[in-house]
Amino acid sequence: MLWHRLPSFWSPRFDRHTGKAVAEIIDLMFPGDGLPGATSLSIPSRIVEMSDFHDLMAGGVAWLDEWAARQGAAGFLALDEGWKQKALEAASSSKDDVASRFVYSIRFYAGLMYYAEPAIKAAFPYTRAPQPQGFPDFANPPQ
Repeated sequence: MLWHRLPSFWSPRFDRHTGKAVAEIIDLMFPGDGLPGATSLSIPSRIVEMSDFHDLMAGGVAWLDEWAARQGAAGFLALDEGWKQKALEAASSSKDDVASRFVYSIRFYAGLMYYAEPAIKAAFPYTRAPQPQGFPDFANPPQ
């Protein structure tokens, strides 16, 4: 009776640390580079509010914290930007299903939200559908 509940005791739980790590990850993936960054568009907070995604976020951040500990850091958030990038690369190429699904899911949902923002869409002035001839007006050098 009690045994069926034991796995949940060992599972990582979504908490403030998880939310902060997710925000850092999204900021690394979508920094802006001349455009508004994901943080300024409130994308991390919108992702963190996705409660159906909390278990995967908690598991993914736990994996990143363990990876960081193996590198001698206190956790993922203690890493500098270069090491955080390496941690995300390791997670995305990991055979651990939770780690890889976490990175791909964060990138998918945050990217979907980021590129749907009017300020970001305006930076890419595609005027027609890409098919059947592609973007012929963007094939030539800038004038």
